[in-house]
Amino acid sequence: NRQYYDGRLASFPSPFLVRPDCGLVYHRVNGQFQHSAKGATDPSFQTNAIEADAIVEEIRRRVADPNLSKFSMGIITLNAKQQELVRRKLVELEDAAITALLESEDPEKELFVLNLESVQGRERDVVILGTSFSRRANGEKMPLNFGPLNQQRGERRLNVAITRARRQMVIFSSFDPDELQLRPAEWCTDPGERVALR
Repeated sequence: NRQYYDGRLASFPSPFLVRPDCGLVYHRVNGQFQHSAKGATDPSFQTNAIEADAIVEEIRRRVADPNLSKFSMGIITLNAKQQELVRRKLVELEDAAITALLESEDPEKELFVLNLESVQGRERDVVILGTSFSRRANGEKMPLNFGPLNQQRGERRLNVAITRARRQMVIFSSFDPDELQLRPAEWCTDPGERVALR
């Protein structure tokens, strides 16, 4: 809110203090994003298998719960390779109920798995957002490259993603917020669009 909207963003407070089927839920997982120097020849390059597994398990849990399964669901990832990985893992479950949701012809009930750049226009009761990124495997600090979020108008893409949920937003992340040690001019990759962050 402070960085993108100068503190002007406001929302209505929830009338409920705690409800398992509403609001914002944050899950920190011990995932590892593959920043591998091997590049595109490595099939795990630019993916986070542990985070993908956590998202798939969340879908399985919700589909099996009679109260939660009545809500439509969608999954958003921050890059296309992670999107493909999550979708593949869902298909590999061979769970009849999940397969039916993935293949549903009803545009309101289909379980979509989309990346940040292709989600516009879609809404679901529950949206699961996977951030994918993490520190490097050797323990080096968190790289500040978040794909399309670093590009010009990246804040609009983020805004689109977080407003797709009508009822609940569930976030899976492999890093803690305090790992984002931003320094001036590190957020945007386009020198003409760099923003000094405090």
